[in-house]
Amino acid sequence: MKRQRSRPDVVKALRSRIDRLFLGALVALLGLTNNAWAAATVETARFTVRDASGQLSEERARDLASEAEKTLAKILQFWSASPKIEEFGRIKLEFARPRKDTYSAVFYWAKEQGRKVRTLIVFGVNGEPQMLAHKLTHAIFPNTDKMIRNMMGIPMEIKFGNRLTFPMCGFDNNAWVLALQQLKSYIPLSELGPNHEQWGMSTKGDLPIVVDPARQHAAYAESGSFGMYLLSVHGGEKVKRFNRLSRGGKARPWVEVFGLPLKQLEARWLNTLEAGTTTKDVPLLSKLRSTDPATGCARAQEAA
Repeated sequence: MKRQRSRPDVVKALRSRIDRLFLGALVALLGLTNNAWAAATVETARFTVRDASGQLSEERARDLASEAEKTLAKILQFWSASPKIEEFGRIKLEFARPRKDTYSAVFYWAKEQGRKVRTLIVFGVNGEPQMLAHKLTHAIFPNTDKMIRNMMGIPMEIKFGNRLTFPMCGFDNNAWVLALQQLKSYIPLSELGPNHEQWGMSTKGDLPIVVDPARQHAAYAESGSFGMYLLSVHGGEKVKRFNRLSRGGKARPWVEVFGLPLKQLEARWLNTLEAGTTTKDVPLLSKLRSTDPATGCARAQEAA
C-alpha cells in the first residue's frame, strides 16, 4: 500500500505528531461555531460532514462521507451495536488538511446547548484516512480508560481501516510486539494506566501531547494486539461487557469478565503471539526501532 506522505521531513514530522495536531489544528477546530457546522458539506444518516480543508470537491466530500458510513457500518455490525443517534445525535465529521504530511484523526466530545456531541476530525483528505475506524469506535464505546479505548479501537482499524495507520505503520501489529520483546522494550500491561501519563503522553492545558514517542508507540501496539487476542479468544460480547463494567473510572474487571487476572491473560496472549505470529518482519521492525525508537513508525511506513 502506497504511503500518503511524500516530503523528506516525514521522520521529523512524526516526532511531534500529536503536539502539532492538538496544539495547532485542534485548538482552532474546537472553536467551531454552530454556524460553521450549519455549512456542512454533506449530511448522511449518521454523520454531519464538513470540509475544513478547503480542498474537497462536492464529489470527494460525498465519497469520504460514504466511506465513513461504510466503515461505521462494519464496526456496528462487528459489535452488534447501535450508532446511538437518539442519545447523542449524528457524529460530526470534519475533514482537515494533514499537518506536515501526517494523516491522523482525533475524537473528542463537544458541547452544544447543554448536549454532548461526538466530534471526529480527520487530518488528510487526498488519500485514504488513517485512524478513522479506531476513533469511530471511541464514538460508539466511550470510556475514560485509555487502555480500553485502544483495546477496542485499534482492532477495528486493523480489521476495517488503513494498514498504514499508527501503531501498525504498514506492518502486522503482532510483529511489533515481538520486536519490542526482542529489544527488551516491552512494557508490562499493568503499567498502562487509564491516563495519558502512562502512555508516553501528557497534557498541556486540556490537550494531550506526546512526550515519549517510543513509549507511546509501544503502548499502542501492545494494547491493540492484546485487544485482538481478547476478541479472538473471548469474543466481542465479553469485551463489550468489560468496557461497560469499567466505565466511570471503575477498576478493570479482568477476573469478573475473562476469568483470569491480567498477568495470566497477558502471559497467554504472549505465548499465542510467539507460537502463531509470522516473524519475517520482526528483524526489520527491530532494526527500525533500535536505530531511533521515536521514529520507527515513520520509517516503517516508508518501507511498507
